[in-house]
Amino acid sequence: MARYKVLKSVAHSFGHSFTSLMNYRGDDYVMGHLLRRAQEVGEDTLFVDILAAKAAPRSLLVKEVAASVDAYCDWFPRMIEAHRTEMKYVRGARMTIQFDLRTRRPVRHAPAYYESPFTCRVEIEDDRGKIWAAELKDWWYPESGTVAPRRSLLTSVRRRLGQVIRSVWARPSSSLRLQPNER
Repeated sequence: MARYKVLKSVAHSFGHSFTSLMNYRGDDYVMGHLLRRAQEVGEDTLFVDILAAKAAPRSLLVKEVAASVDAYCDWFPRMIEAHRTEMKYVRGARMTIQFDLRTRRPVRHAPAYYESPFTCRVEIEDDRGKIWAAELKDWWYPESGTVAPRRSLLTSVRRRLGQVIRSVWARPSSSLRLQPNER
């Protein structure tokens, strides 16, 4: 029996996984690589034909993004099977990721970084011509490629770790010994 309704769930799962923290390559998340490259070249949208395993524009396909797109396109048929339907019911599948490059805001937990909003839309067309779509909207920021903030964060972590180590070593050794009733 054909299972069509689950294609909406497949679309959501595919888009959510691609834009998630599980998609990490090189020294950053794939979405970070994609946003950084989009900012560099001024292209705001990545188009992916999932069944053909092709993406455009080429200017956004740095090696980490291209490798991830290939891996996700290869994974798509297994995802269809995992949702207990079949590829024969799928006529087409596309993903579009669009950033709003004009909008930026400081990241709340890391004010040295700036994030931009994005929309990820995944559409799966079934063999009857019906489109099953999922759209995700969120914010992202590149974590690598910005030396100063990462170095200052690393410096503050090292400084704090040094303070903790010095405070432990500065304690008199008698205070570190267990008392007879604590054994």
